[in-house]
Amino acid sequence: MHRLPAHWIDHFSLGPTLRVGSVTPQGQPELAFAHAARVLADGRIELLALSQQTAELLAAISASRRVAVSAGLPSNYRVLHVKGADAEVLPPRDEHGPVFAAYFETWLQQIEAFGADRRLIHATLGDLSLDKLSCVRFTPMGAWDQTPGPGAGQVIDLLP
Repeated sequence: MHRLPAHWIDHFSLGPTLRVGSVTPQGQPELAFAHAARVLADGRIELLALSQQTAELLAAISASRRVAVSAGLPSNYRVLHVKGADAEVLPPRDEHGPVFAAYFETWLQQIEAFGADRRLIHATLGDLSLDKLSCVRFTPMGAWDQTPGPGAGQVIDLLP
């Protein structure tokens, strides 16, 4: 099973904004935001997203099993791009509650530094309880450093 290098795993602990994409069986792209991520001990990545707001994306992932994630930090513009071809959409588990809360708080701190208002974010997103989330789990099959600059697009060597 492939895994990201440690410094890219650590990237997720800093609360990057998560843009997630897939494709429908008809070839239509679907894009949405996820609200938390973590890397499991075996190297697989789990994303947590609001089920209702991302229903079309989750359906596309379920049908194609393909997923692409862009994890960008507003504070330093560092961006990780990861793709997987074995994605599955799962219900959240109790252990996801603390993961979601910690990640979401770290992400809020990232965007508050640029003037975002957490009250407005919460009002826009609505109920963020665990029963409103879905989990997308996948193994990285490819990764790229998409940080703007001369190295943008550089392949990240995955570890076995």
